[in-house]
Parts: sequence; C-alpha cells; structure tokens
Amino acid sequence: MQKPNRVNLLSLFAVMAMAGACGTTSGGNIIKTVHDIEGAAPFGNLLVISLAGDLPTRAQFEQAVAAAISGDEALATPYYTVVGRQPQLTRNILSNVVRARDFDAIILTRMQGQERAGLAVNRPTGGLFDWYGYDYEELNIPTSIKTGSTVSFIVEVYDARAEKKVWAIESLIFDSKTVASVVSEQAVAISAEILKDGLVRQ
Repeated sequence: MQKPNRVNLLSLFAVMAMAGACGTTSGGNIIKTVHDIEGAAPFGNLLVISLAGDLPTRAQFEQAVAAAISGDEALATPYYTVVGRQPQLTRNILSNVVRARDFDAIILTRMQGQERAGLAVNRPTGGLFDWYGYDYEELNIPTSIKTGSTVSFIVEVYDARAEKKVWAIESLIFDSKTVASVVSEQAVAISAEILKDGLVRQ
C-alpha cells in the first residue's frame, strides 16, 4: 500500500508556525498520563483511529496525523482507508484489521469532553479507559465539536501485539474558533508529541 499523501504536511507546518506564534498548541496544553514504551516502541506500521467529531472530521484528522508521522522507516494508515468512511469500531473488527495488515501499534484519539457556558460536558470518559478491556459502543456515535469551547482530547497508543496501552496524553484546545482549526491544531500537537517521544521509527 502506498504511503499517505503528504500534501497535507504543508498546511500542517503552516498551522504549526501560526500556533507557535499565538501559543495555542504550547506544551502546557499537553498532559502525559501513560508512558510505558520500553521494549515496545518504536513502531513501524501504525493504524491511526479518530473517534472525535463527525465522520468527515474523523477522516480528516486520521489523514493529517498519518501523513505527519509516516516516513522512510514507518508507515501510518488512516482507519477509514481500511474499513470505509462510515467505520464501526469493535474489538473484533479491530482485531481482524490488525491481523490482516500486521499493524504493530494503534493510535486512538477520542474526545473526552468539551466545556462552554451553557454547554454540558460532552460524553466524558474516565482515565481507566482501556480498549482491550471492553467494547465502548458509545464511541461509534458521531459527535460534533462546538466552537468557542474548551475541547479535551485523549490520545492513546496501544502495542497491538501485546494488546497493551503503552502511551497516553490529554491534549487541550481553548476557545476553538472553527472545527477545521481544532482538527489542524490538534493533529500538529499530537503528531509532534508522538514523534518527540520516539514512538515511531525515523
């Protein structure tokens, strides 16, 4: 399979430059919660799954992250390119996909919640979330990202062979202006953390 199209990288780098100027994706917005990569990383064949936003937004996010972290030594694949643009996610489906394509890691991004005056927190999920422990059917329900809110994303990396969570962060974005800016800024911030921590072969 061909590597993801890198055209998106130009726009990602532009967003990164702007973000650096305004501070919207500064390190203070990243909270590391799990770091247990010794003996597992770096990975070379990664599956990128987004469960944040509606289906088109999820596909855009997966493509952006996959393009940003793929390189000469590693290939990242958006989930929607494997299962289609209306994907369902269960442990059984994921197990079949991983086995068929020999993925060694799964990057799973989900929206933990969003807060704004007059807006209820959106579908929070606790820190004990573990994909291999339970089928979280509610995550298959598309959600909408509300502008003007503080949005919290959880990013988890699973060692697919050991079926174990080895890395996780919480990434926050404040006072989001547009859904497109949320997707772009989070893709940049999350990809940078993944590369910085040595999760991907380079």
